[in-house]
Formats: sequence, C-alpha cells, structure tokens
Amino acid sequence: MKAAVCEAFGKPLVLSDVPAPSIGPEEVLIRVKACGVCHSDLHLVDGDWKDWGTPLPIIPGHEVTGVVEKSGSAVTGLKPGDPVGVPWMQYACGQCAPCRSGAEMLCAGQKSTGVTVNGGYAERVKAPAAFTHRIPEGLDLVTAAPLLCAGITVFAPLRRAGNLAGKTVAVAGIGGLGHLALRMAAAMGARVVAILRGEGKSDLARQMGAREVVDTEKEKIGSRLSRMGGADLILLTGISAKLFEQCIPGLGPNGTLVVLAAIAESASLIPAGLITGQKAICGSVIGTRDDMDAMLRFAADHGIAPMVEHYPLDQVNEVLDRLRKGQVRLRAVLTP
Repeated sequence: MKAAVCEAFGKPLVLSDVPAPSIGPEEVLIRVKACGVCHSDLHLVDGDWKDWGTPLPIIPGHEVTGVVEKSGSAVTGLKPGDPVGVPWMQYACGQCAPCRSGAEMLCAGQKSTGVTVNGGYAERVKAPAAFTHRIPEGLDLVTAAPLLCAGITVFAPLRRAGNLAGKTVAVAGIGGLGHLALRMAAAMGARVVAILRGEGKSDLARQMGAREVVDTEKEKIGSRLSRMGGADLILLTGISAKLFEQCIPGLGPNGTLVVLAAIAESASLIPAGLITGQKAICGSVIGTRDDMDAMLRFAADHGIAPMVEHYPLDQVNEVLDRLRKGQVRLRAVLTP
C-alpha cells in the first residue's frame, strides 16, 4: 500500500510502498478515506516530540476516517463496510488512576495513532476495535476527518461545562479548532462570542454562530466581556501567551478559562485576580471514547462539519509546509 512515512525527524516524509498491516483478533483493518492534517503532526515530523518515544520509521496521522475492510475473529461490533474513524487515542490501560476515574485520555500507558503506532497517512490503517468509532449517517467521511481531533478537543470541555443554554461562551482564536467551537457552542444554545485579531474572519465567525465579535486590534477582551457580564466559559484555541493573559479579566463569576492550545511560552497573571468571582483556569486534552461518540452524534444531528482544504496524499509535504507557514485557512485533509 502507499503511505507517507516519517523516516527521520526534521526531514520530508517519504512516499513509499509498504506492506498493508495485518490485524489481530481484536483489531480491524480500515481502508482510509481521509486523514486530517493537525498541527500536532508538525510537532512529530519536525522532531519537537523526540522524547515521546516515537519509533522510526512511523506513519503519521491521527484524524482518520474510512471503511472497515476486515474484522478480527473476536470483533463483534464492527463489520466490513462500516464507516469508522480512528482518533488520537488507540489504547488506554483501563487500570490506572486516570482510567478508573473516567479520564482515560490521561492514561500514561496510552498508545497514540500516528505518534507511537502507525497512523492514517496511508491507504490502510489498523486499530483496536474498542478504540474505533462508528461514523454516524449524515457525516461525509472526507470532510468529517478533523472531527476526530479538532472536534473532540472543543466538544469535550463544552460537554463538561453542563447546560450552556443562555450562558456566555467565548472562543479565543478562530482557526481549525475555533471555528468548530463556535458551531458547537451555538448549537448548545450559548451566547457565543468570537475573539479574533483583525477583521479578516469576522464574517466567518458570525456565519459559524457568533453573536458578538471582539477584535483585539480595536478593544480589550476583558473590558468587552465584562460589559456583557463576563464569560461563563472561554475556550482558548489560539497559540498565544498574550491572548491567554488578555482573556483572564474577561471571566465572569464562577467563569472558567480552558486552555486548548499548546502555548509553549511563558505567561503572567496575578493569582489574586482569580479569587474575586471564583474564576478558574484549566487545561483540556481530547476526550474519552464516550465523549467522541457523543461528539460525532452531535455533529451529525446539527449538521456540523469542519471547513477543509482537500489534497491528495502525494502532496503531504507541500501541505505540511503550508501549515508551517500558516497558509492553511482552517483544516487540511489528505485523501489516498
């Protein structure tokens, strides 16, 4: 089969003919329809995650959709022809403290698609049936691929926040994650505020469900949100320490700022500012398998799909370079 292989960190991927994976009794073989290109893939390919124990060579890609081609002898819930998706999490032990507390996505023994095991930049991929998700009717397999990472990343904290009807939810950074957060929060009945820089995405934000738009080039985030009574929830999707700092004053009473972007630079805050109003700051990473199934069903029911650019698999290095340069507008999808 054809696959894009990372043979060395910091080097272009190599398009190769490699053997199709053989499956065990509890696994399924999937004919890939599409694989989303996530910014995390850049971290892997560029060598930023050398210490994660990634074996080389490896096939990247963790936003995989396709059709079951073969099921292992012990698989009962999936059969050939079923539309499915394979996300970041491909194994969790079920025994550690995070797993037993319902946070399996924090399992230290986790296997990650395209990071520690081969992923979806290929014509076929294998995965444990227990960590393979059925794609509901109504979702296009190619367009839906980024839901397997970007979709679950924003849906899980929205779901954990409880009933959002009438609440103020701000989304800071309107990109691959942010545009989906706007759609999902609006579908949950929230009063959605888009926080962005410049006017370039204002129309898009409103189309995605934002009732209010805060342009950071023209006004302060904290002042604008405070005039609205403060945000009950802020999803930070932009990779900016400055944006993080500016969002905190915009939290309302009992408001929570959820960090979803991998911000590697230092940021400053005055801890005393969290006491008044009992404000909270937390991080969030993907979600559980139950979150994933709920997200896919929610997206299908509400007609929510990522906005994507389509590329053939043999253009993978060009797509990664476009992503490095910030030239991918929202999400990119590879098709074998």
